[in-house]
Amino acid sequence: MLTNQQKKVFKIIIGICALIALAIGIEYMVEYFINDSANKMSFFASHFSLGIALIFIGIIAFLLPFTTRTRFGEGKGDNMIMIVGVLLVLCGIIAIPLTFLF
Repeated sequence: MLTNQQKKVFKIIIGICALIALAIGIEYMVEYFINDSANKMSFFASHFSLGIALIFIGIIAFLLPFTTRTRFGEGKGDNMIMIVGVLLVLCGIIAIPLTFLF
């Protein structure tokens, strides 16, 4: 079980990752609605934004069970969300090279 200070550190990391993922999503939406075609979007928005956002969301999903654990038990959902977090990071890593192919 983690101490309260360690839980605060995880919550700060989760907040930073959430802000970064939100900023990337807002940046992508602004470019998408301003430009009239996908060819005019920036290199970052067209190739990296989806993958990086998925990676940060996966990090959030992986760290969330650490902040909610208690000493009285552990749920099955906590173990499953850690697997989902790892899969989201893997999908984000795979999404980056795929954008260069298609």
